Amino acid sequence: MDPIAAKRNPMRRQVTRWLASLPLLSLSAGLLVPLVGHAATLRPTPTDDLGPFYPLDWDGDIDGDLTRLTGSGKLATTGQRLRLGGVLRDTNGRPIVDAAVEIWQADAKGRYRHPGVNPSTRDPAFQGYGRVMTDAEGRYDFLTIMPGNYGSRPPHVHFRIAQPGRPEFVTQMYFRGNNREGNGYAPPEREALTVDAVADRATASGGALAARFDLVLAAR
Repeated sequence: MDPIAAKRNPMRRQVTRWLASLPLLSLSAGLLVPLVGHAATLRPTPTDDLGPFYPLDWDGDIDGDLTRLTGSGKLATTGQRLRLGGVLRDTNGRPIVDAAVEIWQADAKGRYRHPGVNPSTRDPAFQGYGRVMTDAEGRYDFLTIMPGNYGSRPPHVHFRIAQPGRPEFVTQMYFRGNNREGNGYAPPEREALTVDAVADRATASGGALAARFDLVLAAR
């Protein structure tokens, strides 16, 4: 079995048990596309690579606030704060409820919290990855930082969506004005994965940013 998939299986079982116990600036991924003989539908969000730094350990501190890592004491996370949220819908426009939304990203130095990265080079106060569940309207919300460039790659945030009975969905989110690879290339679907980072009016401290990334998955 793929070692990464093996690591994810316990999480899938945990989400399934959790669900069984229960009785944002729109992107081009949400454009209405008329279909002949059918009601209008939403265009699915493009997929993107999982990447080599998918978290291998989802134990411990994995909440939606990546700016605070349990056990880091009074150390403060380095980097510009970013409030990241959006709505998860299917192609019929229905909210996707109680889905696990995972994100992972580089810290301000461009380093991931991953066994393959030397801990001495990482921000010790940055959580690095987190998971939240969508609410009754399909909404999710994270507090993180603007990621640094990883090598020749532009700043980006990885997403994985998991829900029992639905195929796994993986993509990446980029930032307008800096969404091209080091060689200047950006694939055609990159625009649909690009967001505007604007001043966060909900944060009292100055300098914080906010971005909305709505995702559309295939209807079941």
